[in-house]
Amino acid sequence: MNIPDPVISFVTENGILLEFAPPESISVDTELQQRLCHLSRLLREHSHTGPLLCDIVTAPGSLLLLLHDGRTARRLLRHSETLWHASAQKVPDQVTITIPVVYGGESGPDLEAAADLCGLSAQTLVEKHLDGEYLVQCLGFMPGFAYLAGLDPALHIPRKSSPSTRIPAGSVAIAGSHTGVYPSSTPGGWHVIGRTSLTLFDPRAAQPCLMQPGDRVRFVVQGGHLS
Repeated sequence: MNIPDPVISFVTENGILLEFAPPESISVDTELQQRLCHLSRLLREHSHTGPLLCDIVTAPGSLLLLLHDGRTARRLLRHSETLWHASAQKVPDQVTITIPVVYGGESGPDLEAAADLCGLSAQTLVEKHLDGEYLVQCLGFMPGFAYLAGLDPALHIPRKSSPSTRIPAGSVAIAGSHTGVYPSSTPGGWHVIGRTSLTLFDPRAAQPCLMQPGDRVRFVVQGGHLS
């Protein structure tokens, strides 16, 4: 893939935005997003750049670099460019997270309606959801919520016209071109097709968010078989 040079802009005196895709892009090329996630990790770990950074925010097609001191921006950008070109030569190590799911019934109250919107049976929707290997594109909306790219196009449906007032923690849902898992109970507009018992967000843990940008995710049926 021929990845263009980023558009670089200061969003604050201590914040640099690197845009590799238009800001309105919700879904971007998987290879590009993998490299952005890999660059984010390299910047956090690299001895020359790690101390310069307060935080890095990964988004579809872009990285936001937040510095302790904006006067180090040129130094950070030089190292970022070096790491970016180096990342093209190496396939990054990736974590794969397996999420067990109970589909349908009380755990997935929107499964049948979502299947109707897709023009599929509920069984076929579940099978297609299970067949996917997903990339954690970015985190957002609420702590620990991962936008998972790689949803089968046959399952791309709009958000619900009337959002639910309460979606339980662990709910597995689809909307647009993404799937995701609600880490906490919240209102929401995605179609809930199942639920997992995994804890997605624990503020007391050393790594509060189970999923990180660049991770791979697979869903499996809890108990090993569909009901």
